[in-house]
Order: sequence, then structure tokens, then C-alpha cells
Amino acid sequence: MSDAGVLVVERFNAAWHRGDLAAVSACLAEDVTYSPSAWDGPAVTLRGRDAVCRAFADQLGPGPALGAVRSAGDRVLCEWSWPSAEDGTVLRGVDLYLVQDGLIAAKDVFSKITAGD
Repeated sequence: MSDAGVLVVERFNAAWHRGDLAAVSACLAEDVTYSPSAWDGPAVTLRGRDAVCRAFADQLGPGPALGAVRSAGDRVLCEWSWPSAEDGTVLRGVDLYLVQDGLIAAKDVFSKITAGD
């Protein structure tokens, strides 16, 4: 399962970077959940492919630098970081995926702002 999980997340990341919502959607289970980072209060977990894709639609395209995709069982993780901001801070994070039956069943985003490299 580990290799299949890594492959689906890598396909998801490539489709995201290209801005290909149809290909992103094809990587998601029908009952997928998405829990974004909380910026302005408690984050709302979205449920279902349609709701998640609506949320993703305006986020697609080139984004942060991605680290290696790693897996342990049905969990897959990908580290990422944005370039340094003008004040030297860096937004870093981890996307944690649950992969079931070859599709992403859950995506949880965890992030923090650090004082530079």
C-alpha cells in the first residue's frame, strides 16, 4: 500500500501544480475530508469530493516547495515551505493524507511560521 499511497499523492501534487482540478478530483475519494490550517479561528473540515474541490478551485497552481512524499501504511505525508517573506519568516507545513483504495480519503494540513531558515 505504501507505494500506491505515495503515487496517488504525487499525482495529486502534480495536478495541483498544473492547476488541473479534474485531475485533482480524480485522486480524491467520493467521501474525502479536508481539514485546512486554522488562520483566523477554528478551521472548518469539509466533507465530500464536490465541497473539497470547490475549496481547492481557487488555490490550485504553483505553490510552496514540496519535500519528499513519504508513507507509513495508509498514511502519507508531504512537507512543504514557502519562500521567505520580506520579514524573514517562513511558512512551513505538512500535509497528512489518509489513502484508501488508491484514493485520498482525507487531507489534513498542519503549518507554522518560523523565523527564517
